[in-house]
Amino acid sequence: MKVLLVDDDPSFLELSKTFLEMFHNINSDTVDSAGEAINKLQKDSYDVVVSDYDMPSMDGITFLKSLREKSINIPFILFTGIGKEEVMHRAIEHGADSYIQKGGDPKTQYSELSSHIERVVGNKAASF
Repeated sequence: MKVLLVDDDPSFLELSKTFLEMFHNINSDTVDSAGEAINKLQKDSYDVVVSDYDMPSMDGITFLKSLREKSINIPFILFTGIGKEEVMHRAIEHGADSYIQKGGDPKTQYSELSSHIERVVGNKAASF
């Protein structure tokens, strides 16, 4: 399984990659912008995208809409510190497979994220 992590915070990307790879055996690549992620997705193969919401130039929902407009139907998890219900509803409305709020104990947070990753990837595989 391979994940593309998208976040404008380099230290958060590094932490996410480390936790997923070391403790959950989930391989990941990281990019610091939605634009860079779109370029990678057009060249490389991933099982799921995990994206922050609050990023400069293109937020997570705009990024998701852009993927869907390009017919890139990869599973998408919004992983964000913005806890507003309206953001969650907009994410689901535009095709996000899951929504997770950042914060709290990292071990618990990344266990939850890895469970969501495995679930959405498993759902995608079951639909084929």
